[in-house]
Amino acid sequence: MKISQIDIKDYNQFKNLTLDLTYPKGHKKEGKPLDKICFLGQSGTGKTSLLNVIRATLTGNLTIEHNYDLQGILITAYFKEFKSIIKISNEDDILWDWKTLPPQNFLEKFYLGKNKLISFPAEIITNINQILQEKPLSFESHFKIEKFEQEQYKDKQIFDFENDNVLAIWNDILTDINAYKIKELKYSQQITKALGISADEGGRAFENYKRWKKENPNPLEELAQQLNLILNKFSLAVKTSFDFKSADDLKFIEIQSIDGKDIPYSGWSTGTKQIILTMTPLFKLNTEDSIILLDEPERSLYPDIQYEIINYYTGLAPKAQLLFATHSPIIASAFEPWEIVELKFNNQGTVYQEKYYEGERHVDNYFIDPRYLRWDVILMRVFDLAVEGNEKFRNKALTQAARLETILSKLKAENKIDTEEGQKIWADYKKLATKLAWRLDEYEED
Repeated sequence: MKISQIDIKDYNQFKNLTLDLTYPKGHKKEGKPLDKICFLGQSGTGKTSLLNVIRATLTGNLTIEHNYDLQGILITAYFKEFKSIIKISNEDDILWDWKTLPPQNFLEKFYLGKNKLISFPAEIITNINQILQEKPLSFESHFKIEKFEQEQYKDKQIFDFENDNVLAIWNDILTDINAYKIKELKYSQQITKALGISADEGGRAFENYKRWKKENPNPLEELAQQLNLILNKFSLAVKTSFDFKSADDLKFIEIQSIDGKDIPYSGWSTGTKQIILTMTPLFKLNTEDSIILLDEPERSLYPDIQYEIINYYTGLAPKAQLLFATHSPIIASAFEPWEIVELKFNNQGTVYQEKYYEGERHVDNYFIDPRYLRWDVILMRVFDLAVEGNEKFRNKALTQAARLETILSKLKAENKIDTEEGQKIWADYKKLATKLAWRLDEYEED
């Protein structure tokens, strides 16, 4: 399923807002729903609200704050070749209004073995911190809880990292990894017990363990290959071996430095947590036909990682539709102009979409394309930043630089550049030019 249009009649700051989320004319995918979408705009324009509206629609979960305000919201979605319209009404529950009526169990059949929604809030790190920093459980207690949660969530199709039981979600995502850890622990215990009987018994137990390892590859190895593409940039890597020193070994993924030193969760940077907590579900879950919501994917990530992260996400979920909300010009540069929904306030305080094209919605009519722009130009043309930098300091420096240039021109005309005074002025000018990020090649050649 992919969303192709959102119509909002009256909800908070949105009044009669229609968002066309399809490829424009002239595109090879013309008329089809966009594979990825970027919501951007100044604070308060409703980027996160749009993600929440989509999440509420797909989960059938109207929270107290929604009340009856979601009336009149239409989300048009495509199920492969089948088009349907989902409508939220002001009844007690969400009304699924199928304009072209599918079979009653269409959704169940369509999503058989798939996942409908994966939603990452901006506060995803906060939501898991409380769990991973709790007092470790005993192995036995962990096994019992794990089995209970797996039974309870085995048919889960919605992974909402804001409202769902986060421990249950991660148990479901890491089911095969946790099962592998438990099996390896049992083999370790068997070897220890056999060695207590005799060396021969220990040898046989160890051979059984090696045979099992050969027939059952460690699923953590495959995950590590994906995560390490970015973690290695932090001089980190996923730890694929198990120590079983405490129940923490069963709780979550562990990482280590490139030289093999274990890094406890409390020592992870927020950027490391952001990467692992968002990339792992996209790799482990079936994302075919899923809607994936990511709020502020740039959180705690250095610009060089922001530059690459959207491609990593889309590569992990190539058959899903991904919707992002961001404040980052670097994130925005990863999108085609028709994939960007820029929200702005009008004079009445309601929100509209800023168009990046003139005339009909055709690929040739777009006059803004962040992929071709420098970061500073994106900030000014897309994010509407009114100034190029810190004007107070920059204007003062420009004035001083102009004064030094005048003096240097006069000294050059008098052949006094090589004098003590000339060299001092030149040194001051170079120091200031460096701060202003000017190139001095031409001046030095003269």
